Amino acid sequence: MKKLFFMLIFSSFFSSSAFCNDECSNIQINPKVTVLSSYNKLTIDKTKTKQEVTNLAKENNHLENGVFANGLSNTNIKFYIELKTSSIKTDNSKYCIIPDEVTVLLGFDSPTIYIAKELQEGSCEYDIVLNHEKTHQQINKKILDFYLPLFKSASTTIIKNTKAFYTENISDNEKILQDYIAIYNQKLTPLVDFIKNEIITEQKKLDNPENYKYESLICS
Repeated sequence: MKKLFFMLIFSSFFSSSAFCNDECSNIQINPKVTVLSSYNKLTIDKTKTKQEVTNLAKENNHLENGVFANGLSNTNIKFYIELKTSSIKTDNSKYCIIPDEVTVLLGFDSPTIYIAKELQEGSCEYDIVLNHEKTHQQINKKILDFYLPLFKSASTTIIKNTKAFYTENISDNEKILQDYIAIYNQKLTPLVDFIKNEIITEQKKLDNPENYKYESLICS
């Protein structure tokens, strides 16, 4: 799977985007690229009934079986890009817009473990559900930690190899800024989606009948 991730990186280097002309094509850009990551604080929510936890799991396509239907581990991948640009005046008094600073964030948004309030805290069933859902969160972190260095390197290379924008009107700067962000999103989103799918694949290895049966027997 790591090989496929590298293939996605390679293809993103050569994705086309026609936005520069000869006036700007030779400008060497070297923006400051910062790639940030955040796991955010894990919250444990014990306010919902088993039915409410089940409904929430259905909404997120993550319905578990048996005693584990009393719990849910929920999180979302957070990904966004911020950008600052500057302009260079050309010989014919037009402008080349270049990125100065680019910040990319890839992390988790509001990781939460839900445990049905019908389970008594401190009971065997409560503890086994809590440990099961904590394992889900550990898998999230493990996958992100594994791919984050590759994502940082790829993001930096992709951003630094994006060409300057040409414009005849400096007032177009804000629109061009959004165009830059759109291009970065186009190239980086496949990498983010790959990481999301890797997380889903690993989570399914935990949610299987054999493991459910094994963990359920702990409290028998």
